[in-house]
Amino acid sequence: MDNKVKELRKQVNKTMKELSSETGIGLSTISNYENGYSNPKKDNAKILADYFGVSVPYLLGLDENPNLRNPKNESILKHLHTKIKKGSLISNKIDEWTPYKDDLAFMLADLINSGVLENYIDFISKDKNYNPVLLKAFKQFISDEEGNFLYLINSSGKEDSSYHYVWEDWVNSDEYKQSIKKK
Repeated sequence: MDNKVKELRKQVNKTMKELSSETGIGLSTISNYENGYSNPKKDNAKILADYFGVSVPYLLGLDENPNLRNPKNESILKHLHTKIKKGSLISNKIDEWTPYKDDLAFMLADLINSGVLENYIDFISKDKNYNPVLLKAFKQFISDEEGNFLYLINSSGKEDSSYHYVWEDWVNSDEYKQSIKKK
């Protein structure tokens, strides 16, 4: 598990016992996070992210930036230049306007860290004599697709997106309403 609980705890110069006491999360649970035996579940991840002042995707090891990108705070020209240079006007990272951003972060962390998809590919191809190099490439493709999936979710606001139903559902959620209030 690639969460950043231990790293963040050391940055604020706290012991595991102090972190446990100040967050209300059990000492053994924090130890499990730090030793890679488990990742924080939704409630604990939010508590820890708030405690350390970082985003949930950062805490779970899905993003290198501890703060969610806020598109309205970026210089429009700088943002456009970066996106055009990368060939996309829509982010492939979780940001403040990603539908269901925290749930998405948990889902991706679980899928990426669990190896379930890789094990499933091995299981269904066990007796098929597929070329092992192609199987390896397919597993790599699946792990590389995380960024593309985020792009598809972030672009779901476009009416012609085949994922527009995600955006339509999200705009009726409490999360969206809270985001609008912050704006």
